[in-house]
Amino acid sequence: MNYKMKMIIMEIGILDIKGSLPCFESFGNLPTKIIDENNFSEIKDLNMLIIPGGSLVESGSLNENLKKHILEYDGIIVGICSGFQILSEKIDVGRKSPVPIIKEGLGLLNVEFSPLICTDRVEFELKNESIFGKPHDVGNGFHCHTYGNIKITNKKTKELCTSKIKKLNYKIVGDVDIISGVYYKNIFGTMVHGFLDNKNIKENIFNSLNIDENEKELILKKNNDITHRLKAKSIINTNANNTNDTNTTNINNRSSFQSPLKESDEKKGLILLATGSESGKTFLTTSIVSKLDKKTFVAKIGPDVRDIVPSLYMLREPMLKYSSIKIADRGWCDAEEFLKFVKDSDYTYYIIEGVMGAFTGALNKKNYSGAEISKTLKFPVYIVASCSKSGIEGAFVESFGYYTLLKEMGVNVKGIILNKVYNFEVFEKVKKIGNEIGLSILGVGKANMNKRGLMPEVEIDYENFCKNAMNIDIGLEIPKLETINKRYDNTNKNNNKNNYKDFEYYLKKWVNHLK
Repeated sequence: MNYKMKMIIMEIGILDIKGSLPCFESFGNLPTKIIDENNFSEIKDLNMLIIPGGSLVESGSLNENLKKHILEYDGIIVGICSGFQILSEKIDVGRKSPVPIIKEGLGLLNVEFSPLICTDRVEFELKNESIFGKPHDVGNGFHCHTYGNIKITNKKTKELCTSKIKKLNYKIVGDVDIISGVYYKNIFGTMVHGFLDNKNIKENIFNSLNIDENEKELILKKNNDITHRLKAKSIINTNANNTNDTNTTNINNRSSFQSPLKESDEKKGLILLATGSESGKTFLTTSIVSKLDKKTFVAKIGPDVRDIVPSLYMLREPMLKYSSIKIADRGWCDAEEFLKFVKDSDYTYYIIEGVMGAFTGALNKKNYSGAEISKTLKFPVYIVASCSKSGIEGAFVESFGYYTLLKEMGVNVKGIILNKVYNFEVFEKVKKIGNEIGLSILGVGKANMNKRGLMPEVEIDYENFCKNAMNIDIGLEIPKLETINKRYDNTNKNNNKNNYKDFEYYLKKWVNHLK
């Protein structure tokens, strides 16, 4: 392949603009230069440009100046997920829309995208020879997309790779191969996050570009430097620098985000369960994360890791295997694996977003609900209920019912969060009732989150979604993880197994108490 000649020092750019996720994965530790709105003109001098995932399509981040420089660039381009989509001809972002909603791409790859949800960890297989390897070479990564259906519109664009998928659009489909990457000449696109982090892929790139050992060391050194600089450019830090509120600046000191857990620090965390979908769990999770002052890990119960991407966008943290906690056989790591990760890792805060309603799926099979996983994890739990459907009074009644059943199961419930409160005089009456029985009740006002671009699982602009979430103050103190250090005592483990009762047992017991 006839690629641009190497410079004396290899320069691999990573695009860092509104809506991009330059820290979502390591990109093989290849990037050596940050490309942002201050230096688009330097794209022409790169050996390779990596366009990361994010919400580049939804955010409308590509201005005419950036488009011009990408279109004129004759080096290697690697687009991942959203970065791949903007290289295509067009993208239909009209999920849950009666008609397609078309966004135009740059047309560098003869591909059209349409809605297809996938959040699997996958094995991918290369289909043709390229700088990444030979046909049938394999690697591992994960999908995290809402519009991932790829249609090649011209034969000159070739398949780069396929992924073996087990679940599409929330449904188990078995082992199905789908197109997950294409290329044309020196333009490559893939939906596989972590693609460049595979050792064989990375080594094949080095060999294709004749990069020697000395240059590899230089690349790694420069990559380490820009990784720190990328983290310092988070939306949280930018917001702190642009405000005159000294308290906000102190709270969001970026150096504290990067510092590992000290021996004197205590690990803290919580789980947000809900009375149903569309309660605002993702929005509240993102808001909570934006207020924390130390290194924070965010995870999702169940497989739909798309919900925690806004938090990772703010924190500039990567998506890891431990970012998804399994419900039954759906997800990435089981609860015991996650607890070991918590015990061994150096984060101060662990914030976990639940899945659907707390009890959804509980009668289906063992450990198929957020309630059961919360019981296993023993994390403090807050129940989220939306006031938009049954009012403040109805949301309280419903969430109190959830509270009592969760307590019956042995879940460590700390309180209730009533979301989308429209009348705080009424809320104060409910809060007073909670105080009388020793139950913490928090209220969050309504936010305008109903327009496209601010709706998780439909169409989301990470920048605007996060800015809206940062404006909400829940007033929540993150509880200590009291049991985490003794969680791995073998006696406790065996007792937990011997004392296991299924959800149906607790449900019947709870109903009998109500008679």
